[in-house]
Amino acid sequence: MRMIWFVAVFLLPTCVYGQTARPGSMEMLQSLLKSGVIAKIEILRMPDEVMTRTSVTPTFLRSDASYTVTFKNELERTFGPLLSEMTPKRSSKNSDLRWGILFYNGSGQEIDSVFVDKFGEKGYMNGETVEFGSNLAKRLRQIIRELH
Repeated sequence: MRMIWFVAVFLLPTCVYGQTARPGSMEMLQSLLKSGVIAKIEILRMPDEVMTRTSVTPTFLRSDASYTVTFKNELERTFGPLLSEMTPKRSSKNSDLRWGILFYNGSGQEIDSVFVDKFGEKGYMNGETVEFGSNLAKRLRQIIRELH
């Protein structure tokens, strides 16, 4: 009986989320953060002044980020406000990305990703192109600055 309870409480939200991940699912991501399902968040960064021959894509940023910052503590306090500001809407506009946010569960499995251009307005969420309702790059710079 305990095993069934464990599966229902801890694994079901991850399974359900994986099936419904869409740009409109910001509430689900916020819920996973509040409930503690998200155990680690990584920020990937490519400085704005770095020139590349092609646009920086999510795949490129994952493999060639200039630096990565990993967060494991106070995730809700640090990233809750950022997520509440995000209102992604589907878009057909691709962008040259400079920021990535990777969300992991306690098993180390990536459960969500957000990629943002240098202006913080366009990017990708769950592999789909979106436009965000706020300047996420500005907020991410603030999070990184607060580390020092």
